[in-house]
Amino acid sequence: MKRLVFAFMTLLAAVCASAEKPATRFVWGADAGASIDLTGSDMSTIDFNAVFGMSRGWINFLGIGAEADIMVSNSCRSYPLYVNFRTNFRNTPSLLFWDLKLGASLNYLEHNHQQTGIYGATGLGINLARGAKFSSHLIIGYTFRERRTVVGEEMVHHFHNLSSASVKIGVLF
Repeated sequence: MKRLVFAFMTLLAAVCASAEKPATRFVWGADAGASIDLTGSDMSTIDFNAVFGMSRGWINFLGIGAEADIMVSNSCRSYPLYVNFRTNFRNTPSLLFWDLKLGASLNYLEHNHQQTGIYGATGLGINLARGAKFSSHLIIGYTFRERRTVVGEEMVHHFHNLSSASVKIGVLF
């Protein structure tokens, strides 16, 4: 009986020792896309962003990012700075993943008004191609940008929060 227990313990130790532990690695990437304004404020955008962070196991990406949102029908701009988290909830690659961004948006509005507001985005991502050192993806999601009313010298400017639906294509290295 002692030999059987010893053999089982040796086998178990060998299996545990050979089990692959997820490695942490540096990851960087970029996305480009467009967002359609859902609030009726005529603030649809073309978006560009860059991210830097790490990847390990079920965490596909955890890091920081910066984005430039250029409104297509006026001269407004937003520059969100955020923490980005992506996961597929598994240690192995999968077709779908969840993307979450939370941070602050530097808003440059009409009539030379500037303000900072809350920024948040979430979406469902689809992995398009994957190699040993890169992956490409498509993300379909929702974006929120906080904007507040500004009291100017001559009048009150009512800026409302923005909600938009977005589509982005990108790559991580």
